[in-house]
Amino acid sequence: MKQDKADKIIQKAELKAKKAAQQVEAAGKKAEAARKKQEALAQKKAAKAAAAATKKAAAKTKKAEAVAKKAQAAAQKAEEKKAKALAKAASKSSGPAKEGEGGEAEGKKKKGKKKLLLILIPVLAAAVGVGAFFFLKGGGEEEAEELEPIQIPLEYVLNEVHITALPVSGEEVLVYQEEVQPEPPAEPEKEEEKDKEQDASEENGEEGQAEEPAGTEEPAGTEEPAAETEEVPPKTLYRYEGLKNPAGLIAGYTAVMTCEDAGFSVVDETLLRIDPPEEFAAQGSVQLARNEPKGEDGTGGGVSSLLLSWEGTSCSVLLDTPEGRVHDPKPEASAPSAPRRGLSDLEAIHPSKLGLPGESMEAYEMIPQEGSVRIAGSICVRVNIYGEGNQFAGSYFLSTDGKLYKLDESVNKVVELEWE
Repeated sequence: MKQDKADKIIQKAELKAKKAAQQVEAAGKKAEAARKKQEALAQKKAAKAAAAATKKAAAKTKKAEAVAKKAQAAAQKAEEKKAKALAKAASKSSGPAKEGEGGEAEGKKKKGKKKLLLILIPVLAAAVGVGAFFFLKGGGEEEAEELEPIQIPLEYVLNEVHITALPVSGEEVLVYQEEVQPEPPAEPEKEEEKDKEQDASEENGEEGQAEEPAGTEEPAGTEEPAAETEEVPPKTLYRYEGLKNPAGLIAGYTAVMTCEDAGFSVVDETLLRIDPPEEFAAQGSVQLARNEPKGEDGTGGGVSSLLLSWEGTSCSVLLDTPEGRVHDPKPEASAPSAPRRGLSDLEAIHPSKLGLPGESMEAYEMIPQEGSVRIAGSICVRVNIYGEGNQFAGSYFLSTDGKLYKLDESVNKVVELEWE
């Protein structure tokens, strides 16, 4: 019994070992197949890249051949024009020259030479111009290099400041980065002023004024040196192509960047804070900017600006550091409020203004009432006026904005009165 049990255990162990060996062999085959598949994919990818490069090189070669052919045709055409012009000039100059004496014939020959030179000069100039035009045009097409797309940026860097980039993803989206040269500053018109002064001095000299002696000329060292212009660094532009909804992308990006944490604001060209667009149309632009803090060493500061433009399926982001500061609009000057009136003004008023008899309010007693009422949006205090014998004369209201009202008890309504 024990022997049978031992045999079974041995058989079972052998089966497990056999099964394990089969699993190892299957895993090895699987790994080998995966390796071959990866090699095939790599070869396919390399072949595809090589085919694309060959195609691109062939296209450039074809383009260069077309440019060369065009230039050659232009040169040949210019030569034909030149030959025609020479033949025409020769036919004109070979006319009859024996009509007069020797002096007349010699004069006609000189005139013929002059005509020939006058004809040849514009013909040669035209030929050179045509050749140069086609050469430059062909050379420009050859030298113009297409921008290569870059990896989609996660951040923009502007003067060592890191700014969150547009949240874009997808293989169909292409991003290009290029530099935009700023416009040169306008030069002062000093040369025109100098020319005007020189013309004026020449006119004065013609009228008989004596010229200054040579010894009175100013030394060359007294001239003011020309002001040095600082070179403005180029701006960085990111172009995004192949977007599905650029207007929605810009709208969401604007909402995120104008949060308190990001610190940007929608501004106009003067860096004045304005309200964001209520609706982002299919085409438009918006500028975001914020003031940058200075570091402990005094560096930094300035303004970071993002000019976002979109149209169709593309958009662009122009990074800039404009001069100035992002600022709020000035508060509107409030209209001057009417002078506040009180009991003293009511005591000094003429009774006729209140619809009361008499020449002075000294004969009347004024008693302010507790509480307040609102008339025409303003808070008013009620004042009851009594005459001789404590007889009730009427109820009046003084408002906080300086107006005076009287209660018409017959209709239970108030009527505004004039102070003056």
